Amino acid sequence: MAEKPTQRQAPFPNTFLIGVQKAGTTTLNDWLSQHPQIYCYNSLKDIPLFVKFPHPQQLNKRLLLETPAYNDQQVVLHSAVNYIFYPQLLQQIVQKQPQAKLILILRNPVARAISSYFYFTNMLRENRDIETALLYQPRNNFEITRDNNDFTYIEHGFYYQQVKTCLQYFSAQQLLVLDYDELKNQPQELLQKVFRFAGVDENFTPNFEAKNVTGELKSKFLQQNIIKKSSARKWVVDHFIDPWLPVNKRKLLKNKLFEFNISKQKPVAETTAVSEESLKKVRAHLKELYLRDAAQLDELIGTNFYAKWFGQTVISNQ
Repeated sequence: MAEKPTQRQAPFPNTFLIGVQKAGTTTLNDWLSQHPQIYCYNSLKDIPLFVKFPHPQQLNKRLLLETPAYNDQQVVLHSAVNYIFYPQLLQQIVQKQPQAKLILILRNPVARAISSYFYFTNMLRENRDIETALLYQPRNNFEITRDNNDFTYIEHGFYYQQVKTCLQYFSAQQLLVLDYDELKNQPQELLQKVFRFAGVDENFTPNFEAKNVTGELKSKFLQQNIIKKSSARKWVVDHFIDPWLPVNKRKLLKNKLFEFNISKQKPVAETTAVSEESLKKVRAHLKELYLRDAAQLDELIGTNFYAKWFGQTVISNQ
């Protein structure tokens, strides 16, 4: 009996962009994917590989669908903002790629939480008012679900615990922590850090267009019926798209529709009915929650985020 042919092995990621949510990961992923020495699984952006594809053969089969094909690039990148949020995903990475390099972008956690709320409101995922959505007591130990990905606004900003957990699995030399403000204001300098960390040519300059900007929807109909999960979208996919468009190209098409349907000239905060009083209350609540976490983070990794984000000097307990 003839043996079954062995399935070709797709290149497994050796570098991971692990978070955080609403801190420029889509933009950075796009910039990195343009580098000729970096191969990026763009159609799998923000899909935790080990959740969507729990079996190795299933994962390998999906990775092989990526286009363009792998061309011996030395860095193989996968980006998903929730890798840092769920310890079980970090465990999966270290089991499968113990020498992996990890990239993490951090943003002022107060601004990040509010930006995330506006983003999901604009994407028609969130329908609560801002006080209901953000004035709550945070929880711990989440199962991996879509709602826990999206609506844990406060918990995503507790960076100290997330980084501390990450460093239980990886060495400090394997983790590059970046500043969101530098990505916005000094992108070339930030990219040189990343390229140096990844071991690729530092002189490469990509197209610096920002991606996944939180702006006003051009068409709510498009968002509700084509992009957002719905019965109408499923019908279109089943009857017209599945027969001729592979899943990897479908994901890229969806991403392009997202970009097309968002106006970057109209920030969403200007088009969402939120009073200044509510914003002030939310900011004060979030700041109180994050002060200690930011100070602990600085102590853990030698950064200066506390003063930068909150304009205060840490008072020593000694």
